[in-house]
Amino acid sequence: MIKLNITLVAALLLAQFTVHTGAQSLPQFDFTQAAIAGEWRNPHDISALRPTSEGLEITISGDDPYFFGPARDYPADTPLWLNLRVKSDGAGSGEVFYFRTGPDAEKSVRFSASAGQWTDARVPMPALGSGYRLRIDPPGRGGKMVLANMRFEKRVKLPAPTWPTWITPEPATERLLSAGAVELLSGKNPLTLEVSVSGQSMAFAHPRPRIAYVYDDQVRWVELANGEVRREESGKDAAAFVIRTKDADGAEWTYRQTFRTDSSGVIATEISVTVDRDRAVIYLPMHLLIAGEKSFGRKKGQGLLAGLEYLSDEPSSSEADIVGPESNRRVPSSHKITMPLMAIQANDRYVGLIWESTRTFSALFDSPDRTFGSGGHVMGVMFPGSDGANREEGSLLPYYGSILKASVPLVSRAWIIGGAGRSVVPAVQQYVKLRGWPELPQTGLSLADYVTLATQGWLNSKCRETNLYRHAVWPGFKPQPAADAAVYETWLAGQTADAAQANALRDAARGALSVVNPQNYYHSAVSHVRAPAAPLVFGAVREATAVARQSASAQLGRFAADGSIPYRASASGTDYGKTHFAPDANGLTAQVVSTLLEAAAFCGDRELIAQGMTKLRALDKFRESVPRGAQTWEVPLHTPDILASAHLVRAYTLGYELTGDRAFLEQAIYWAWTGVPFVYLVNPTGQPVGPYSTIAVLGATSWKAPVWFGQPVQWCGLVYADALHHLARHDSAGPWTKLADGIASAGLQHTWRANDRDRVGLLPDFFELKPQTSAGPAINPGTVGSSAVRLYGRGPLYDFRAFRRAGLLVHAPGEILIESEGERSVAFTIRGWPHEPYFVLVNGVRNAPTVKINGANEPNEFDAREGRLILKLSGQARVQVDW
Repeated sequence: MIKLNITLVAALLLAQFTVHTGAQSLPQFDFTQAAIAGEWRNPHDISALRPTSEGLEITISGDDPYFFGPARDYPADTPLWLNLRVKSDGAGSGEVFYFRTGPDAEKSVRFSASAGQWTDARVPMPALGSGYRLRIDPPGRGGKMVLANMRFEKRVKLPAPTWPTWITPEPATERLLSAGAVELLSGKNPLTLEVSVSGQSMAFAHPRPRIAYVYDDQVRWVELANGEVRREESGKDAAAFVIRTKDADGAEWTYRQTFRTDSSGVIATEISVTVDRDRAVIYLPMHLLIAGEKSFGRKKGQGLLAGLEYLSDEPSSSEADIVGPESNRRVPSSHKITMPLMAIQANDRYVGLIWESTRTFSALFDSPDRTFGSGGHVMGVMFPGSDGANREEGSLLPYYGSILKASVPLVSRAWIIGGAGRSVVPAVQQYVKLRGWPELPQTGLSLADYVTLATQGWLNSKCRETNLYRHAVWPGFKPQPAADAAVYETWLAGQTADAAQANALRDAARGALSVVNPQNYYHSAVSHVRAPAAPLVFGAVREATAVARQSASAQLGRFAADGSIPYRASASGTDYGKTHFAPDANGLTAQVVSTLLEAAAFCGDRELIAQGMTKLRALDKFRESVPRGAQTWEVPLHTPDILASAHLVRAYTLGYELTGDRAFLEQAIYWAWTGVPFVYLVNPTGQPVGPYSTIAVLGATSWKAPVWFGQPVQWCGLVYADALHHLARHDSAGPWTKLADGIASAGLQHTWRANDRDRVGLLPDFFELKPQTSAGPAINPGTVGSSAVRLYGRGPLYDFRAFRRAGLLVHAPGEILIESEGERSVAFTIRGWPHEPYFVLVNGVRNAPTVKINGANEPNEFDAREGRLILKLSGQARVQVDW
């Protein structure tokens, strides 16, 4: 009895073991001790919590696993490090919530775990206080995780720098370099460097650059402006400057900047920094521009930090789209940057900075400048980098220094860009011209492999429930009738040489159709990418046109008297419009206009088409603005949004197809470029999955969480990719097919494989870049399938062509190739993909036609009152219609 009590006392002492920091101590949890492990309880979607000699073994048994720990006291004024040692069966991201009364999405930190090996994670936490509890959400939805220990350390924050009072740079009068519209000028002081665009001052180099390092636990500052500055001979079309100085502890620094003409609108620059003794650097500006000083000041037209900020004349790092610490995007984690580009546009011009090596260096973007107090806008590249763990989000200084080795040069290359522009789109175009597009991601899937994977998704995953299909596998998504599932299954059946697989797909398609009323073929779907293919594949075309007319009329009813689509908050829900400067947004409006025009074109009602064109022209009030507000079911109306770009591209492309008005095509191209900054054009982590992954919105759900910076949501990108495919036909010089194929390839990389039986062939709602894992709701295969069929060179599932001279609108399940067109005659070829007979819809036929199919007269269904012609075809067919 006495021995038992001693053991119990020892265990309790271990449970309370602490690390001391000042007057208060920090908790530590050693999960190899059964008494400590036993205090962690109340598991959810966890079948067992078992103490072992290695630690607490957690057996995961559901989609949302978590468990709770005991209350502990923490110092209220001490920022913390949380150190965890874990071993997980699967790679992924775990989460630790900290709370007194209940978990809150805003109050949590994430850690990454590798698969099958011990991972030591270290994540920053804020100061807490007394009575705080922790909830641990292990990664994955199956398998096991072992938690060996958790311990806390005091996190020391470096003091925020105090900057010298800003002094406006002296005039720069000597022209050093010219690159088209961009010129680099110098003043009497070699540190006075000015960038002008088309004769107007657009930016200055920082006139008083400084370096900071830590020595004997003290922050030391090196004033480069106080060093020896000299200009070096550098040859034609180049300029170079060298600064040499000593720091307070005896080390000599050499800071060399080189500039050269690259191409029109581009000046290349290289910074090389060397120190003759090791230094723990915390702040080292490699490239630093102050835009607007001496010209447009704090105002701007637009601003861009790709992947994080897409601004009109508004401050960066605002809380209009996200509240809390992650709203500070001044120095973001580098994996959140989709392409190393930042730009400021004003006065019909832009100036920008492109740089190499997003992981070695960190970006600095502050618009307007609240860092140095210049009265302009800051664009910079600094050392050390920002990896999401080495600094508080947005902080200019990291938690600790990064060693710059003695006599080893630190080199950064960048490009200063500028030119004419009424938006930041020309800067994005300049980036692509200079750096190009990445190679398409390697999916590891041949066409046959893709067909098998998609087949498993439609037939074997939890997306399907007998003859019904879920939009996504996740609580709250119920199975429903889905004619588009039958379309994809029928297409897949035609792509496989496996007879058993083909028969299973056709059986599933028949089953899917058996629960869909034929008049609902037009809109019965679970995919994010919608097209009226089902009635063209399976019939009931006439009924579908009636439904399309009803849909178009319903969309018209959504417009306010002034022709806008105002955001309306639900009576009991969140008001997502409260941070926006207007009652409407282009993404919210364009989705309605696009749906209206698609339905009007399918039913062929000229009055509806005319009304749709009126609504499309009203979108011109958003000309050259930021794409926003397409996801107001969970994201603020104000939030920059790739889905808004998608809807705008699709609406304007349809407008061009229906009218031939090139102004619509120009707008479609503009909005296509606005979507590019949401797409990763660099590899953010150096791992296989990353390029062409797409960021959905530059903000957070409900302003709080999940936070979508650096978190690809490929379904939004795939809607954008589908719009790009339609645009590519009319802008063959554009990059749209490659961009769409890249997005589809990344979507296939994200897709769950056969080792996940429940989610095989399904697209994750989001992808975690650092652990390289798919996560969230599992979306049906149609969302990626719409672009995958094109990626594998099999043509579109649905096509639409407007014969504007003849006044005909043609819809088909397969590619439509125009051969000839007159006022009373057209000829075209349909590359129909169905193996079975299918239907072609021709609207706008004014008189009883003569129809020839492959040169022979064939019967057809013609409705003279509606001007509607329905043809039944097989395989590839040449069609000639005369009237």
